[in-house]
Amino acid sequence: MALLQEFRGFTHNARLLLATAFFVGLSMAVGGLFLNFYLQSMGLSQQFIGLANALPSLVLVVVGLPAGRLIDRYGPRWGLLVGTASASAAGFGFALTSVPAALLAFAVIQGVGAAFGFISIAPFQMANSTDRERVALFSAQAALITGTAFLGNLVGSRLPAVFGGWLGVPAEALLPLRLTMLVVAALWALAVLPIALSGPSTTGLPGALPVGPQPDRTGKTPRRRLLSNPGTVGRLLLPAFLVSLGAGQTMPFLNIYISGKFGVDFRSLGVFFALGALGTTLATLAQPRLAARMGKMESVLIVQAASIPFLLILGFVPVFWLVAISFVVRTALMNMGNPVYQAFAQEQIPPGERATYSSLSAIAWSLGWAIGSAFSGWWRGLAGFEAGFNTMFGLMTVLYVTAIALMYAFFVRRGTT
Repeated sequence: MALLQEFRGFTHNARLLLATAFFVGLSMAVGGLFLNFYLQSMGLSQQFIGLANALPSLVLVVVGLPAGRLIDRYGPRWGLLVGTASASAAGFGFALTSVPAALLAFAVIQGVGAAFGFISIAPFQMANSTDRERVALFSAQAALITGTAFLGNLVGSRLPAVFGGWLGVPAEALLPLRLTMLVVAALWALAVLPIALSGPSTTGLPGALPVGPQPDRTGKTPRRRLLSNPGTVGRLLLPAFLVSLGAGQTMPFLNIYISGKFGVDFRSLGVFFALGALGTTLATLAQPRLAARMGKMESVLIVQAASIPFLLILGFVPVFWLVAISFVVRTALMNMGNPVYQAFAQEQIPPGERATYSSLSAIAWSLGWAIGSAFSGWWRGLAGFEAGFNTMFGLMTVLYVTAIALMYAFFVRRGTT
């Protein structure tokens, strides 16, 4: 009940953000489930598919910092509009072409949209929340993304079969998958509307902040520093980079892994990912209470450390029901701490630098994800299915354990929680 009271205190803008998150969650779930199969249906190689998964993240690395500076100037609402509109344009582009060069061009546009959208979310939440409900808002937004992913995976997994039935072709054929990708693009377009209806910040920080340092008493303007405390920023970013480097090696390709290892069809695959999303949603909603009781960073470390045994089962046990359970539990544990970590990080950064930090955070995450995805596609193309995924899951485990140890050393042992 106390958690529901915090949710009821959300501002109008915060609720509109949650509406946008609803459509984003649906589109990401359906797109993530079928993009690799869609590209495979065109006869494209695993190396190309790895590049297509990595390219948006690489683009975010390039444009992330300039995007963050623009968002600091014009406000996170503007950044969310640019991000969702770009993602929608890229989605329609993906769905309407089979030309490899064009697909890569739309992956670039998707990366631009990801840069503006992802970087804007945390500053928007900070600008439209108070200390009392901030962790609840961060957790609610993350939980809504995964909650709608449950719906998207469960219902969206049936779309190729429905379209294939109408057209008289198999669900795995190109045209049913193309129509499914058009649904993904339409959901991105719907995500633009709620944020377009939002207004100026009514609490917290202003929507846009003055850019650049102000003149001192002598009238001179001191030289602007990108970050006033780069050491803190580095300690926040390094563990997140290691986690993303590990995640990028396996998470974009879990649909290929589960389908190839256990021979499940699209509908069963949708149920598999839907259960993971549902577990994450429930766990994320519980995380604010755990953070309030134990401290933000302590709660993050506990749930992430607990996920490691389940990651090992997911990667190395050849029993489907054990893998399915471990996937749900690992996904929930590893992801439930993310919004708390984001809220903790934003609290360590001065208000005028939060979008800049958010851009650096997105760059670090995207760089790790891009390197991991590209390396995974290249290595699996050389080593084959089983040896390739065994390598990826082993490296992922090592990187996760290292990141958890660094978070403990940087924050818990220092007493910054």
